[in-house]
Amino acid sequence: MEASGPRSVAAAGSIGAVTTGDHSPLTVNVHPAAPAPTALASLPAAPSKLAGRDTEIEQILSALRPHTVSPQREVNSSGAGPIAAPAADGVLPPVLVTSVAGLAGVGKTALALACGHAATEAGWFSGSLFIDLHGYDDKPVQPGQALEALLRALGVDSASIPAAAEERAALYRSELEDRADQGQRLLIVADNAASADQVGLLLPGSRRHQVLITSRHTLPTLDARLLDLAVLSPEAAVALLRAALQQANPADRRVLEAGDGIAELARLCGYLPLALHISAALLILEPDQTVTELAAELAAARSRLSLLDVGEQAVRASFDLSYRRLSPDHAGLFRLLALNPGPDIGLEAAAVLAAYPLQTVRTMLRDLVQAHLLNCVNRRWSMHDLVRDYATELVHGSQRAAANGVGGEETPGAAEPHAQARRRLLEHYTTTALAASSHLTNGAPSSAAGAFTDQDEALAWLDSERVNLTATVATAAATGHQDLAVQLPVILYDYLTWRGYFDDLIAVTTIACDVAHQAGALAAEAGVWNNLGIALNETSRYDEAALAHRRAAELFASMDNHNERGKALNGLGSALHDAGKPAEALQIHQEALTAQRACGDLQEQAAVLNNLSLDHQELGNVAQACAAAEEASSLFQQLGDTTNEAKALCTAAFALQAAGQSEEAQAVCERAIEAARRTAGNPRDEAAILMTCTELLTDLTPQQRIAYLLQAQAACKRANAHDLYAHALSAIGRAWITAGDTSQAITHLTRAACLLEDLGLTSEAADVRELLALLQS
Repeated sequence: MEASGPRSVAAAGSIGAVTTGDHSPLTVNVHPAAPAPTALASLPAAPSKLAGRDTEIEQILSALRPHTVSPQREVNSSGAGPIAAPAADGVLPPVLVTSVAGLAGVGKTALALACGHAATEAGWFSGSLFIDLHGYDDKPVQPGQALEALLRALGVDSASIPAAAEERAALYRSELEDRADQGQRLLIVADNAASADQVGLLLPGSRRHQVLITSRHTLPTLDARLLDLAVLSPEAAVALLRAALQQANPADRRVLEAGDGIAELARLCGYLPLALHISAALLILEPDQTVTELAAELAAARSRLSLLDVGEQAVRASFDLSYRRLSPDHAGLFRLLALNPGPDIGLEAAAVLAAYPLQTVRTMLRDLVQAHLLNCVNRRWSMHDLVRDYATELVHGSQRAAANGVGGEETPGAAEPHAQARRRLLEHYTTTALAASSHLTNGAPSSAAGAFTDQDEALAWLDSERVNLTATVATAAATGHQDLAVQLPVILYDYLTWRGYFDDLIAVTTIACDVAHQAGALAAEAGVWNNLGIALNETSRYDEAALAHRRAAELFASMDNHNERGKALNGLGSALHDAGKPAEALQIHQEALTAQRACGDLQEQAAVLNNLSLDHQELGNVAQACAAAEEASSLFQQLGDTTNEAKALCTAAFALQAAGQSEEAQAVCERAIEAARRTAGNPRDEAAILMTCTELLTDLTPQQRIAYLLQAQAACKRANAHDLYAHALSAIGRAWITAGDTSQAITHLTRAACLLEDLGLTSEAADVRELLALLQS
């Protein structure tokens, strides 16, 4: 665990207070003036228990472990001297340097000490040297200072140590080689290095000794074995808390009695060892406080960083040391990234936020990753939770300073108000979402869609940015960008319904309803209430859906917008139908049809007619059901809407089947399948159409049925429709039973049962399991 603030420079074997060749005093431990002592067992104590680091320990020890055969020394044909023979295939050559990097407080020093002690106790090294380089303090140890301390630890008299750093480095390497010739192998641990330059002169001249470095920066230029240390797993974080409390008091049972509270506390600490140790210290200092109480306190705190502080250890102070080493432009970008509404950000969005060219921002992001202030996975950049809290505090501090008329740092992030940067980013997400969403409709993409070459590219962007886009709505509402808070949910409607993310659609549309109401934007409010009703109906929240549609219809009526009122009534009728009230639904749908016919809106007339057919089917009005569905499909065909034409044909097929006209029903199904093939709409609709038709087409061969169902399965996958995908797998399994292939049937049914169980559809899963049991008996 790294220290949270400056410490005195302590170097093994240092003598007195001397002035180095760098003309700065070095404070060290005092020893007798002569003879010069050596300090070759200078590692500080290792932690008593290092939870969750078994893999990392083995990685470091594998680099430190001596090879059974020393590297062959051959003569370089150029006459430049001996060289190591190439390693055999699959065998890594011994390394001179191992460098452990990671976020402040992640436990780099603790890991290095644990490995250093393990290696020396195993007899791999005859001695060790340790030096804390204080690379992130205000006055880091200079290479010359470090070399002086290491030379004195090796027993070199202070009078014999040269003044120049390069000369000290030569003497240091010579001393190490002399010891290697005497059979001594040393491990040099350089803790808290800020850069490769700070440790470059500390490296031995040969691989007969080894160096272990810790740094908050990844040091790729050292030709070293590199290990980036991540935060702990949730299980290891809980183990650390338990060990820390029981180390202090074996009778402390708070962790054992905490239940889920201990996991929540670990999560709120971001699984960062420093934060976990501080939390344990807080509990130790307050024996009457429960784990759950501390977790609740952290969860409710305006700033977790203020609570995670026990004086000599503080998460904020530790982050401060890393932040202060950033250049002004990097510090500005670091602060701006805290404005991103979601958990990670892409390169283009980061460039928009910073108002810098893409390549410039890419380089800056890489540098922040190297400093372990950012993580990068799949070309997306994110912050650890506590680092994000820290960056957010910096933003708020800068805003307070600006509000008070206090000059801030001369950085891009401070020179430009953060509000402008946030607005720029939110607008970027909104306009790009509009461009992407235009690829999902049946019509031709708008001119804005040029940002994406095709539908797949548009969907890929929407998928990668989904969390940012939904978070943008909440951020826009909270920060006064009312226009975006209302626009973006409408833009996202097609995508979120396409992918079946109805919970997301409900969340963002609810916000839009509130914002539009507060702004007095009646038309916008009515539209988003109608969208909310559709989303609620899709999640079987029928009563809430009906209320939303009624609200939309009332608002449209107040504006004399009869066409949109008719749409809201159509949605209300569907909610009533799905709630098991077909008679009420029929009455509402007839009212909606009257309104649409008066407006001459053929598209909406067709939609209402399709729903009227469903109402009539529920009520047993077979003739009316057939007539309404046939008229709906005819209108959709006239409009060129192949997706809805196919859906209406499926409705007609069910009506014909109910009327006992099986041949006619199957003929209509074939028309529906043909229409589905021509559609470029939502793949969820395509899947539903194919599955409906395979159910009704009784004269299909098993192979034909399987072929249609495989098409439906592929469409479900494109639509991210897990429920339909599970049902498609089940239908394919049953079709394979008819085809006589039990092995294929068991494979598909097993996958269907597992997926249904994962989705919580226990009744359907039980039916599939029962069929599987029969097949396997």
